[in-house]
Amino acid sequence: MKRGFWILMLVCAVLTTVSCQNKAKKNTPEAATEQFAKAFYTADFPHMYEYSTKKSDIVIQQLQNAMKENPEQLEEVKNNKVEFVSTSVEAQTDSTCTCACKVILNDQPRTDKWDLLKEDGQWKVTLIMP
Repeated sequence: MKRGFWILMLVCAVLTTVSCQNKAKKNTPEAATEQFAKAFYTADFPHMYEYSTKKSDIVIQQLQNAMKENPEQLEEVKNNKVEFVSTSVEAQTDSTCTCACKVILNDQPRTDKWDLLKEDGQWKVTLIMP
């Protein structure tokens, strides 16, 4: 009985450690940049909203409306193949950051720079600088 209790406690400790490490990884400028960029390159609008600042919503909404007017282009973008090569911080303060994201997009190399702000304790890509 005691052995089963200790095994259960060990499993709980490992799961807690892993989930905390994953949460910490997600709250980095690089992780936020990659999540937003992947959504951007594949027209995944719900995730674009999730990984961007509230002020960016208007820009994303305009992009979404433009894509709805051209369904063929929307489908083409949704089918983009995205492979991340690297994402690095170029400049950072306590509340702002610029990341460079190198990807292979449909077999073509591409580098984009994304500005981020810390909003409610989370790094978010901003499409509108304050």
